[in-house]
Amino acid sequence: MQRGSRRLALVAAVGLICQGSLAVSVAHAATSPGKLQQVVQQLPPALVPNFLLRAVQPATQTADTAVNTEASWLTRFGTRAAGLSGVFLTLTLLGFLLVAFAHPNLEIVSDTVAHSFGRSFVVGMLGQVLLLPTFGMLVVGLILSVVGALLVPFVVIVYALLAILGIVGGFLAVAHSMGEKQTRRRMAQGLKASPNSFRYMLIGLATVLSVWLAWLVFGWVPVAGTIVWASAILVTWIIGTVGFGAAILSRAGVKPQFAGRYIPAETMTDEYLWATPQFGVSAVKRPEGHERKR
Repeated sequence: MQRGSRRLALVAAVGLICQGSLAVSVAHAATSPGKLQQVVQQLPPALVPNFLLRAVQPATQTADTAVNTEASWLTRFGTRAAGLSGVFLTLTLLGFLLVAFAHPNLEIVSDTVAHSFGRSFVVGMLGQVLLLPTFGMLVVGLILSVVGALLVPFVVIVYALLAILGIVGGFLAVAHSMGEKQTRRRMAQGLKASPNSFRYMLIGLATVLSVWLAWLVFGWVPVAGTIVWASAILVTWIIGTVGFGAAILSRAGVKPQFAGRYIPAETMTDEYLWATPQFGVSAVKRPEGHERKR
C-alpha cells in the first residue's frame, strides 16, 4: 500500500511539473499564434488541454486555406495562360498557311470586311441563325431519296468542314484587315514598316489577344473579372460574325463585289474615262467631235 501511494504521489508531482512548464510555455507563446502552435505540437497529446487544441486548430485551418487558395489561383492562372498561348499559336499558324496558300481569297474577304463592315455583320448574324436549320433541311431532303440517304455521312462532314472553314477563315480575315489598317496608319505617320500579309495577320491576332490578356490579368477580381470576360467574349463574337458574313458575301473570296476594289463605269464621269499625263505618260487623245461636258 505504501509503495502504491508513493507511485501515485510521484505521478501527481510529475503531472504538476508538466502542467507548470506547459503554462509557462503557453504564456510565452501566447503573443504569437505560430509559436503557440509549435509548443502544442511538441507536447504529447495526452498533456495538451482541449481548450488549447481548439485555439490552435482555427489558426491551422486558416493557414491551410490561404495556402490552398494561393495555389488554386496560380493553377488557374497557369492553365488560362497556357490555353491562350495555345489558341494564339494555332490561329497564327492557320493564318500563315492561309496567307501562303490562299492569299488572293484572303485579300478579297479582308477587303470586304474593310469596305462592307455593317453588311458583313448583318449577313453573319443571319448566317448563324440559318446555319442549323439549313443543315437540318439538307439532311431531311437527302434522307427522303434512296441515293441521297447514302450521301448523308459525306454531306454532314463536308457541311461541318465548310462551316468551320467559313468561321475560322473569316475570323482570320478580320484579323488581317485589322493588322493592315494599323500598319498603314503607322506608315502614314512616318514610321517604317514592311507592308506584308504575314505582318498584318500577326498584328491583328495580337490585338485580339490583348483583350483576352486583360481577362487573364483581372480575371481574379470578383466583379471586374466577370465584366472583362464578358467583354472579351463579345468582341470575339463580333469579329467572328463579321468574318463569317464577309466570307458569305465574297463567296469565300471568289467574288469581290463588296470588297470596294472596282468602280462601275456608269458611276465615273467623263474626266475619269480618259488617261491623264502622269509620270511621263502622255494622255490619250480624245476622238474628233467629242467635247468635255461641263
